[in-house]
Amino acid sequence: MEGYRTDQKERLLDYLGQNKTRQLKMEEIVAALDGRVGKSTVYRLMRSLVGEGRVRRFELGRTIYYQYLSGAACDSHLHLKCTVCGRMQHLDCSVSTFLRRQILATDRFELDDKLTLLFGRCAKCRASDKTERKSHA
Repeated sequence: MEGYRTDQKERLLDYLGQNKTRQLKMEEIVAALDGRVGKSTVYRLMRSLVGEGRVRRFELGRTIYYQYLSGAACDSHLHLKCTVCGRMQHLDCSVSTFLRRQILATDRFELDDKLTLLFGRCAKCRASDKTERKSHA
């Protein structure tokens, strides 16, 4: 259930939608909305959006991040997170299914798609590394 829409919720959803490839700290979200949505309202709305499954909440180390989910299909695949730029992307559904099945078959371990992130470096950051290495050679 999506609940009713308010101006504050629309502003928050617009901001999250514009930043859907980023993982955001609550402080970043509050600062970006710059008084257009009150801090306590942002916290309340984010709790609600997480409960509705529209926003993912996860911890990395001791920091809590939030990311807007672009649809229910987000739960059906794993995610890749770049450790350099922080971008998160969807892993192809067929690859996700293959990995989940392999892990279940070999280790009898069932992955939770909502919580599973695979860490590494995205193509853009890898290309940037290669460019930097060439310029120092």
